[in-house]
Amino acid sequence: GRCSRPVVQPASSSGCQPHVMMGSRKQAGMRRRMPVSTSAVSDDEDLIQFPERMRWYETKFCADDAPDWNSAIFLRSEDVAPGLRNVVVLAEVSRERVPLRNAYKSPGQKATVRLVGGQEYQLAVSSPPPSQFLNKKPLFIARGDLFAYEVKSSSGPKEPTSVQAEVHMLVGEREAPEIFKLQEENTPVEVGPFLGNGLDFKGSGILAIFRYPTLVMFVSGKGIATARALLEATDESYGLNLAARKQVKVYYKTPNEASACYRDLYPKWSELAAEPHGCDLEVVQTRQSFGRAFDDDDTLAYSPEYTAAIILTGGDPEEEAEAREVCKEAEITTICADSEEAAELRHLDSTPSNFKRYMGNK
Repeated sequence: GRCSRPVVQPASSSGCQPHVMMGSRKQAGMRRRMPVSTSAVSDDEDLIQFPERMRWYETKFCADDAPDWNSAIFLRSEDVAPGLRNVVVLAEVSRERVPLRNAYKSPGQKATVRLVGGQEYQLAVSSPPPSQFLNKKPLFIARGDLFAYEVKSSSGPKEPTSVQAEVHMLVGEREAPEIFKLQEENTPVEVGPFLGNGLDFKGSGILAIFRYPTLVMFVSGKGIATARALLEATDESYGLNLAARKQVKVYYKTPNEASACYRDLYPKWSELAAEPHGCDLEVVQTRQSFGRAFDDDDTLAYSPEYTAAIILTGGDPEEEAEAREVCKEAEITTICADSEEAAELRHLDSTPSNFKRYMGNK
């Protein structure tokens, strides 16, 4: 404010000395004179000092502006059936580089893969989603936290953390000839967004392990890829908690013995489910109908009320209808099929709603 002259109080009748108030010349001379603006600044102008300031208050996911396609390398492939190969690529899974909308989060999603500058292919994923522990460090850094031995640095933003993991895909020769023919290790490829929302576990209620201690799975065609992803998934990779179940039966329907995929992995699946509580998992391979395989299985002791079914036919409506008919006759009402995707996940918005309303009126 402006400096004022000393204000001297008139002498009182009691003979007291004049009193000098705080705005004296001595104190005013010690102050630094500042120019006074004659134009008042409104609250609105003071809040919006810079263009697009609203973005300062928006909350975004990690890697929200990252490209949809990431570099990957081809590792290996193996024949699993006539005209079918299991192709393995080393792909980027860091949450600092791959946004959540494009990540592999649930079995049942499809991968988009292409050679550099080549045609895009949508392929069935046969490996479980990467463990959540792989993204512990990227999420820790993205959140802005520091370890006990670290100090804040003013050297600018760090390079996003890279975390890679193997992604297995079941590839048909006619479906994706370029990917099927890959042979040379470390061949560069590109992995795009994983499509779909995966199997509807939450909506169907199958994740309730004590409610449904018995699971029956009806598998045919490309559905064996999703079945493998489920059977090898762990607790931290969005699995079915098979180790906490009592009995799991997989009825795998194939035209012949040679067309059965991943036959060498059947014992591994049983061992993974048996630890640590002794879940009994068995793969029943059949060339007959689902109904015949189900009726001939004398080792399955189930109660319809405590049994759930998973139908994985790779999108074949006739095979799915046959499996649903078996469930109907067996009075199994809790069913999850790969033809029914999970509902899209909606996240809470942490951007203040009152600020949004304020900006909406501008």
